[in-house]
Amino acid sequence: MAFPTITLQYLIPIPILTVIALVLCVLRIWTRFRARKLHWDDYLIVIAEVFALTNFGLTCASFAKGWGHPSSHFTPAEKTAILKVRFAAATIWIPTLCFVRLSIASSLLRFGQEKLWRGVLYTMMTLQVLISTSYFILQFAQCNPVSINWQFVPGAKCWPMKPLVNYAWTISGVYVAMDLILALMPIRFIRTLHRSRTEKFLIGILMGMGLFATAVLCAKLTTLKTIGKGDPMKASIPVVMWTKLEEQVGIIAACLPTIKRLAERVLRKWSFVTTRFHNTQPSFVNNHPIDLPQTEIRVPQTSNDHGSSAGDSTWPLDKEIQRSGSGTSSSKSGNHEGGAGEV
Repeated sequence: MAFPTITLQYLIPIPILTVIALVLCVLRIWTRFRARKLHWDDYLIVIAEVFALTNFGLTCASFAKGWGHPSSHFTPAEKTAILKVRFAAATIWIPTLCFVRLSIASSLLRFGQEKLWRGVLYTMMTLQVLISTSYFILQFAQCNPVSINWQFVPGAKCWPMKPLVNYAWTISGVYVAMDLILALMPIRFIRTLHRSRTEKFLIGILMGMGLFATAVLCAKLTTLKTIGKGDPMKASIPVVMWTKLEEQVGIIAACLPTIKRLAERVLRKWSFVTTRFHNTQPSFVNNHPIDLPQTEIRVPQTSNDHGSSAGDSTWPLDKEIQRSGSGTSSSKSGNHEGGAGEV
């Protein structure tokens, strides 16, 4: 059975992005494992990737069974089998996107200790868990019995579709705000990096993928009006494509900043950059002493009885500044953790 044209909306971009997301996820875990710096956000993105691959496998199975053809092409048993797989794939997608956003927010927690910074992140993480939980409830409670989602059941009852679509619009607006916040928050420590413009640009590009994920989510909003309309074997493909695209771009955005050093080596090998980047931590987690400006104090030189000059090259004030600068740097080094690959 040949694939209909509408299925190419999914079968062309999604497999490519799935492979890219998988490779980046493996590189992320490999680099973190070698540095022995695995954190909660790494485990969360691995769980998200496992769910994403499972969802992709189920969707491919749907296409293999003929998903995308008109309902008239299938027997009731064939249609039931396809819709069962689609229901399972939709259910798995719910926690996948949750784990992606939790991973991104968890990684940002390590770059700030202020109450406002951490409060915003914890609020978004809690909100994400609540939203995903509500989607789980809707998935299984909107129809009674639940089997009406894949087969005809006499006397079955389902909630009206309009309130569900309005809820989806509301949650999509919340997701747009959350994605924008998560994408723009790293600007805080990119601006404070004491690095070259080239390195700042590279880090900005890696973290700017979050803005692209927001753009994908906005594009997905155009498909919400088609939910529950048309042939269920064809009309749902654009919605599924955009939701999967949102998921994969989210995984890519979560993994790209963690492989900055690898990207740096590739760019230097291809002669895109010629300078070596060292540390990419923001100044508020700097592990190196900070060179404070030295003020030269000139006083008239007078000779004492022993013939020595009173204008010593190192004055007590200079020594105090140096001791103060060294102590401040050491204090900063002790209060913050994180390697160069943790941006």
